[in-house]
Amino acid sequence: MTANNRRWLAWVPLMFLLAACGPTAGPEAEAEGEAAAEAEAPKPVAAAPKPTAPPVCNDCGTVSSIELVKAKGEGSGMGALAGAVMGGVIGHQFGGGSGKDAATAAGAIGGAFAGHEAEKRVKGSQYYQVTVRMDTGGTQTVNLASADGISVGTPVRVIGNDLRLR
Repeated sequence: MTANNRRWLAWVPLMFLLAACGPTAGPEAEAEGEAAAEAEAPKPVAAAPKPTAPPVCNDCGTVSSIELVKAKGEGSGMGALAGAVMGGVIGHQFGGGSGKDAATAAGAIGGAFAGHEAEKRVKGSQYYQVTVRMDTGGTQTVNLASADGISVGTPVRVIGNDLRLR
């Protein structure tokens, strides 16, 4: 083996090493590599729109209390008149002489008072006073003829002097 051949054999392992590591790329291969990297890189995604807050309901709230209110009616005088007549008749049944007249008068006065109160109760009404804690703050009171379907904690919407379930 000559000296030239030995030098050549010394370079063979180095050439295999270079071949295994890959060819050195020129500017064209480098540009292709960058284009491929850009194609594979994730593209920025547009930010999702921020969720908007639901619109505030100015008429919405929650029932905080329900009270039954009994209101006396107005007397027209007919109850007092009927009570006076009945009281006088009953009072006339007691006593004798001037005592009979006093008992009749007392019966008429008592009957008039009782008849007037009885008429007010008969003509009286009852309603439910419902207090609503509003979602926007504060409270509102609504008078209802019936409280069917609502209780404390029920979510409602106040519409004038009425409530609607939400």
